[in-house]
Amino acid sequence: MLARRAAGQSQAVTGRSRGVWAYAAAALLVALIAARFPYQRFLPPLLEAASAATGAQIEVGEVGLSLGWSGPRVVARNLRLQWPATAALSLAALHVRPAWSRAWLSGIPIWHVEASGDPGAWQGVVASDRVAGDWSAVDVDALPWVLFGSIAPLHGRVSGEVDLVRQNGAWQGSAKLRGEDGSVDLPGLPVAIPFEALHADLAVGPSLVTLSSARIQGPLVTASIAGTASAAGGAFATWPLALDVEIEELDPALREYLTPLGIPVDGRGRAKLRVTGSLASPYLGGLPR
Repeated sequence: MLARRAAGQSQAVTGRSRGVWAYAAAALLVALIAARFPYQRFLPPLLEAASAATGAQIEVGEVGLSLGWSGPRVVARNLRLQWPATAALSLAALHVRPAWSRAWLSGIPIWHVEASGDPGAWQGVVASDRVAGDWSAVDVDALPWVLFGSIAPLHGRVSGEVDLVRQNGAWQGSAKLRGEDGSVDLPGLPVAIPFEALHADLAVGPSLVTLSSARIQGPLVTASIAGTASAAGGAFATWPLALDVEIEELDPALREYLTPLGIPVDGRGRAKLRVTGSLASPYLGGLPR
């Protein structure tokens, strides 16, 4: 009995020793990979592809390598993205690694990207035909709206998620948006409309963006919105709109603005209206209650 117990303890010690040596060998292998990984040659073609896709001139302060359970990743710090006629967009850090995907078997590179900085943060997968992930606390005013031929329709910081694929040259999929303590600012509005809470669900098609549901809640207006924007070519700001708005509460000061437009408002501040035209030139008209 004593001999068996001693043999069992010896095997346990041997097993632990093997585990320690295996861990040490794996750590040494990772260190060697990190030391010899050619990340300085890995990032430039990736930045070149990103520059071609975004149209931005991209500058990087420093490049290094980070290790994690998902494998090595290239880390770029102090990035600066510059588009013509726009303010530069600065990011504190960008982490890029190959994403775990079968797309690689088809020869399609797909990357897991994490970006963070003063303008906000992004985490998700990016490929030539796929963009999917989450963004958080993104400063809407910091985005290059001039590329869309538009001014920022919102002010403040927003978060959300997106899942888009490109098929036959057109992007389609879905997106969600949520924000707090910002404002909606469209041409034709007498003032920017502040909101305390905002959410929107969108379905993106080849020629139509559908606002499945949206709600804005603030001190001046609480309303629900649904409708479409037709991707009829040209700048984003010129896409034709067809939005139905149901106002649940309205500040008395804004009632005086809607009444001359033929939009009836009841005694409780409720109204229905249709928004047509475009983001650059919206037109507000009344709907029967």
